[in-house]
Amino acid sequence: MSADAQMGLGWTGRVMQLLQGACTLVLVNLLFAVGVVVGLGIVGVMPASVAAATVLLPGKIGKSGESGEIGTARRFVRAYRESFVRANLTGIPFLIAGVLLAADAAVLPRLGGPVAAALTALTTVVGLVVLLMFIVCVTLLVRYRDTPVAVLRYALTLPLTAPLTGAGVLLVLIAFAVIASVVPVVVPLVGASLPLVLATRLIDRRLATIDARHPASAGVPH
Repeated sequence: MSADAQMGLGWTGRVMQLLQGACTLVLVNLLFAVGVVVGLGIVGVMPASVAAATVLLPGKIGKSGESGEIGTARRFVRAYRESFVRANLTGIPFLIAGVLLAADAAVLPRLGGPVAAALTALTTVVGLVVLLMFIVCVTLLVRYRDTPVAVLRYALTLPLTAPLTGAGVLLVLIAFAVIASVVPVVVPLVGASLPLVLATRLIDRRLATIDARHPASAGVPH
């Protein structure tokens, strides 16, 4: 049933849309996990994130009007394959940052006193910034078809030119972390898909505004 037909049913249609959206989030979360495993973890995270965002962002419609669970899976697999190399090249800095943050996390418990507290706070802040840059890059990879260098360069400047968007993304991530700590069952269900769809939509909306203001440069990260 189409979205227009569901809306024509009133509140019943809205409930059906909510249930359909929830099922899509669970399915995409499962596909994301499979994509990470297929990529042996390290080289699977970035393309799986791009594929999930491709399915979840509005306006990213599959070929031949694909819909439903089968259409979602096909779009995910197609986006995963098409973005695999470019996504992983873009993700190299994040891989390095992840290794360094993991090393810090392993060393910090051995320290004590105010130094450990200060380093823990610093590591947490750096981790959030890296995660923000990661999600920005994922959104850029979905929206544009530029080289990894161009995507990374634009990802560094976007939060500076749109601080409210960056703050909104960080707020979404922190809020989800708090919810997950209280209701752990959401992690295996929508642990990747829910924060990803909320964060990427915030960034994508900002990018759409920038493209509308500068139509000559639309689709081309600076």
